[in-house]
Amino acid sequence: MRSWWFWAHKWVGLIVGLQILAWMASGLFMTWFPIEQVRSEHLIREAPPRGMQESIDLTTATDELAKLSIPISRLELVDIAGRWMWRIDVEGKPHALFDIAAGRMVSPLDEAAARAIAAADYAGDSKITKATLIEKDPPIEYRGALPVWQFVFDDATATHLYVAPLTGKVVARRSGLWRTYDFLWSLHIMDYAERENFNNWPVVIMSLLGLVLTISGFALLVYRFWPQTPFAKRNP
Repeated sequence: MRSWWFWAHKWVGLIVGLQILAWMASGLFMTWFPIEQVRSEHLIREAPPRGMQESIDLTTATDELAKLSIPISRLELVDIAGRWMWRIDVEGKPHALFDIAAGRMVSPLDEAAARAIAAADYAGDSKITKATLIEKDPPIEYRGALPVWQFVFDDATATHLYVAPLTGKVVARRSGLWRTYDFLWSLHIMDYAERENFNNWPVVIMSLLGLVLTISGFALLVYRFWPQTPFAKRNP
């Protein structure tokens, strides 16, 4: 009758083998597709350059900002969907958008403004079919700051764009390819919930077990094919 050690070795070998298979399959997938394609960077519309002299008065805009009496730590002049704006940080954190031409704050962005940003960023021919302001419980594909606008496009890859209402930035681009990549990444690092921590105990333990099984396998291979001697007879 075979001992518990035999069956434990078999089950451990099976579990480790399945994880090694997951590592190999996910690694092959991740090396097959360029990361730029996974991130949908090929769907980013290239904005034409605009001259500073076209229509903005930075002096007046700065004076308007001074009237707000907020402790600004950083100002960034940005072109958002064809409009010049100040992106304002307070104490190192995103705070608001200031429309220079209108002379007023425009954040948090409403659906129409955020939709215009998403449409201007997207280089494909598909249309937005759904818009949602997510304030809690975001989908697993988005793990950034909240609230955020989600825009769903009706293209073949089910593209989702996420626009931050405070900054007007497109903070995430998601597609079917990205979702597959993200799932395989979770298998690869064995972090099935957050999908970010690759220094967790399951992956460390599985790696150690895989190393032990590999070394023991090589040892058995050497033992099996080591030249026979008169003093060491082995079973065939």
